[in-house]
Amino acid sequence: MRRRLFAALAAALAIGWTASLAPPASASELHRGNLAEPDTLDPAKWFTTYENWILSDLFNGLLQQDAEGNSIPGAAESWTVSDDGLTLTFRLRADGRWSDGAPVTAEDFVVGFRRSFDPRTASAYANFGYVIVNAREIVEGRMPLEALGVRAIDALTFEVKLNEPSQTLLPLFASYPNFFPAPAHVLAKEGDGWVQPGKMVSNGPYRLVEWVPQDRVTLEKNEAYFDAASVRIDKVYYYPTDDDTSAVKRFRAGELDINMRFPPSLYAMLKRDLPSETRTYPASWIGYIVFNHAELRFADARVRRALSIAIDRETIAKRVLNNGELPAWSFVPPGTRHFVSSGAGDFSAMPMSERQGEARRLLAEAGYGPGNTLAFTFMHRAGEANKRAALAVADMWKAVGVDVRIEANEVKTHYARLREKAFEVADGGFSAQPDAEYFIYLLRSDSTEVNFGGWANADYDRLANAGNRERDLVRRGELYAAAEKIALDETALIPVYIPVNRALVQNWVSGFQPNPNDAHPTRWMSVDR
Repeated sequence: MRRRLFAALAAALAIGWTASLAPPASASELHRGNLAEPDTLDPAKWFTTYENWILSDLFNGLLQQDAEGNSIPGAAESWTVSDDGLTLTFRLRADGRWSDGAPVTAEDFVVGFRRSFDPRTASAYANFGYVIVNAREIVEGRMPLEALGVRAIDALTFEVKLNEPSQTLLPLFASYPNFFPAPAHVLAKEGDGWVQPGKMVSNGPYRLVEWVPQDRVTLEKNEAYFDAASVRIDKVYYYPTDDDTSAVKRFRAGELDINMRFPPSLYAMLKRDLPSETRTYPASWIGYIVFNHAELRFADARVRRALSIAIDRETIAKRVLNNGELPAWSFVPPGTRHFVSSGAGDFSAMPMSERQGEARRLLAEAGYGPGNTLAFTFMHRAGEANKRAALAVADMWKAVGVDVRIEANEVKTHYARLREKAFEVADGGFSAQPDAEYFIYLLRSDSTEVNFGGWANADYDRLANAGNRERDLVRRGELYAAAEKIALDETALIPVYIPVNRALVQNWVSGFQPNPNDAHPTRWMSVDR
């Protein structure tokens, strides 16, 4: 152990890193690198993974996630599904409490659900709940909030009415904060300001005590939590760690117990010097490129296809990133349960020289070439892996005569611009539970918050809707595969690679379980320094 410590310090110093030997933090504290600054801690308004990780420590939905990302009882101790699959009835825990000691009631879930479907809230993932009676009509302003298909039967019984059976709604109740409860008694007093430190109350294992913008979010153990006795970490600090290399320095210096990413270029060194702390594991995730379909240049399918076939996905996955990523030929990740993709692109087996020739031909057919060069700005997220991939893609496009200007933005700014459609071509990443419905959602015409490019196809929507309604899992997968094929044939977006989850976890942290959902609630962890 002593030899290994000296080796790690020597390696850090050799590349110019400061490896501080400051006194270790309290064993009851956990310091988590969280990728980026959260934009909100309002469960109804969350959008990103780095908001979800914090909110999942603060709140319990009807269900919650265990250490491996599985759905287990949360604020509800049990539930039933009617024979026709259209009524879900949840029995809440009698000992459920908000952090101020007030009981968690069915009315709190009514309030929480209504906030998330209120058009004034503009919840990013309200679409995932359109299976709930009248949800879509409410979001579109055609029905009042009171018409939402949820009700409190009594103080501890919450009912949800559906338009059609759903295979995915229960896991969403565990993992998507827009389905978490809202404290009716605090909201009545504070309004939307209830999420500020000093005002927020939560029903999960932790409560919010501090938010210092661009520095940290601090949570403390919620002593009113129904299972507080089993929560072993008393305080959690979440830090925005946009700069991957700086985050690794902080981890090696002992300032971070966990960081949820590291630069691909450092993988070999980290695996050599910190083999047990360096974790990679399969992800339910897609890395892709999206076009702004409102731009005339990208309304032409020939242009979109040319840009797609010019990308050497094998090189990006195996040489540029080289952390175990896979080339992506479809936007539903391989290994997704009950789903078989329509297959690799029809150009996947072509040599790159032939693909480049075909890309030039398509661009020329669309009117681009010498004297009229296709030019645009390619916007990518900050972070070394994103930058390396973006630069490689830009070079591949330049090889077929495209003039590409690269623009980088911090993650929060990047996604804000995507949502505003203030871009031409951009990279993106989408993670979800390993079910095709979530990934098919990326390109639904009613997916106004994550269908960034605004692509729309009536047949795609029809098949997606049919898949959502289908209870036979094999047939459901076939419907989603047919929808995916339409999008791939039209190059609605460009799948590029299937990422791996990358994390650095100190050896003194227990309970961090790799899982495709990349769900790591602090309540299942402990620290033994």
